[in-house]
Amino acid sequence: MHRLVCSLIVAAAFTLMSSSVHSLAAFDRIVVFGDSLSDNGNAGRASNGPVWVEHLAERFGLTLKPSRTGGSNYAVGGARLDPRSGNTSLRAQASAYLQASKARGSTLHIVYGGGNDLLATVGQPQAHRIVDAAVASLRSIVADLAGEGATDILVPNLPAVGITPAVRAHGRQAVEAANTLAAHFNSALDRALSEFAGRAGLRLHRLDVWQMAEQVVSDPAAAGFTDIAAPCVQNRRCEGHLFWDGIHPTTQAHRRLAEAAIRVLEAQ
Repeated sequence: MHRLVCSLIVAAAFTLMSSSVHSLAAFDRIVVFGDSLSDNGNAGRASNGPVWVEHLAERFGLTLKPSRTGGSNYAVGGARLDPRSGNTSLRAQASAYLQASKARGSTLHIVYGGGNDLLATVGQPQAHRIVDAAVASLRSIVADLAGEGATDILVPNLPAVGITPAVRAHGRQAVEAANTLAAHFNSALDRALSEFAGRAGLRLHRLDVWQMAEQVVSDPAAAGFTDIAAPCVQNRRCEGHLFWDGIHPTTQAHRRLAEAAIRVLEAQ
């Protein structure tokens, strides 16, 4: 009987492991459009280790390389959604990809941007209009990807960017303005992407980074952080820190983001 129980336990564990591996092996390619939060070499990595899309790719058993070296990560540090911002914009990234390659059924496309557009507009009288234009650009990228046959697109929203040390350094008014714009961006993004709900052949995965950040703020220890306010100094260990510098997360925070993305992808 003991042997039978042990055998059943082993078989169950093997089944669970096989199921997990199967779900994580659903994609054989990841294509990324984004800014410094996702850049791993086009303009340089802005963290003390791998960024979230690298952690995500690792979980799928994939290697993600920057597009400048022939890879499929088109993200560039400093990039905006605004097409008028130059040839590193997310719109330009997506256009370059679509001109050179066709979407494949086993490809996960990630579109994550808007933070730089938002930070550049804080305090400007036309801030909401500029944010709306950024959302429209993101929507156009999703539409073009879907039109070319993309089956899986992951679109995270923005956190309350007032949490960053760089914004907090400008005082309470700047924090409130930045958070209000982030909330506006997310609401506009929800509306813009709602038209893709239920579209045949398309799975649009949404990652709620706003809610993740709120949970970290309310209970840092539960998320594994001991300091969510001060950036870690680059010549010391960053364990427990949420921020690597004034804006960018540590690789520990990036790993948390990747884990959340995995849960979203597995749920669908």
